[in-house]
Amino acid sequence: MYQSCFSPYRGFAALDIGALVRNFCLLRERAREVNKNARVIAVVKANAYGHGMAAVLPALARAGCDFFAVATPDEALEARGLCKSADILVLGYTPPNRAPTLAAAGITQTVFSAAYGAALSSVMSAVKARLKIHLKIDGGMCRLGFSPRDDDGLLQTLRRRGLLPTGLYTHFPSADSDTAATALALRAFCACRDRLKDAGFPLFSHAAASAAALTMRESVLDAIRVGIALYGIPPTKTDLPLSPVLSLHAPIVQIRTVEAGTPIGYGGAFVTERASRIGVLPIGYADGFPRALSGLSVTLTHGDEDLSVPLVGRVCMDQLMLDLTDTPATVGDTVCLWRDATEIAARLSTIPYEVLTALSPRLAKIEKRSLL
Repeated sequence: MYQSCFSPYRGFAALDIGALVRNFCLLRERAREVNKNARVIAVVKANAYGHGMAAVLPALARAGCDFFAVATPDEALEARGLCKSADILVLGYTPPNRAPTLAAAGITQTVFSAAYGAALSSVMSAVKARLKIHLKIDGGMCRLGFSPRDDDGLLQTLRRRGLLPTGLYTHFPSADSDTAATALALRAFCACRDRLKDAGFPLFSHAAASAAALTMRESVLDAIRVGIALYGIPPTKTDLPLSPVLSLHAPIVQIRTVEAGTPIGYGGAFVTERASRIGVLPIGYADGFPRALSGLSVTLTHGDEDLSVPLVGRVCMDQLMLDLTDTPATVGDTVCLWRDATEIAARLSTIPYEVLTALSPRLAKIEKRSLL
């Protein structure tokens, strides 16, 4: 009888798969208003922005997504295990000695410099195989990428043995805030693309990540490459009704009744002013709920009723406490810690990307299917 009040999860991220699919369809429709054949490259790096690749990628594949992007070779191999037929692009660095493994799995690797292209070519030539590649053009970030004027380096790489060029792309540093600079970077990229085409290399091209896909129709090209918008958090103002996919929850596992003047948590940072009921949630900053959120008001669900209650004391590594005084809360009730990472990011003076990707793998991912 005691077991029935305890949750099977110590903390969990609830995934609205219906919202994920709707967001994908809205973004695809927007891109195809510009190019009827435009593809959507779904960015599922960092465990699908903390949402869980194992849940996100198959759902998107069922919805018609056939192209995914990741950051590392291990993420690429995980994605291939989840979808045997999709195109998969590694956006970041892969050690050259791992190139044959990617080639065998049909994975595409980004090449960002002539020297890196030469290293990949050497490895692939030795095994007498070809690795699919997309060339990365620096869009003004000064991260990985060829200069858009480096025709010699680009053409040299395109002609390397052991490499199979299939695409060309760039990434904009300020598409959410500086449209003039982004337009200049897009023009430079398109000019580079056209010169390569004239040299005999017509390449599948993509430039727009989430912000540009939502604000610059001219940036759509052959595909859009969307991450944060796919998960329902637009990085800029948009008329698309995107919906957040992930919310964070934990159950109450203990309730203590304490007297006025009782210190709560590390350092006694909170002291009760009256007799109080203190609840404990088995989730903390090691799960991705930052210590800086101590004092946040969260939503307690008791039966059909939702109540706002404050966190008290400092958030611990694996637990946190809340004040349940004057509520009917019982052990087993669920608390929603946040429904939209944007609000939490604002409180932390950071960006939603950081909030989502900080979620620990030890959190369960629970699919909450809504009507499509």
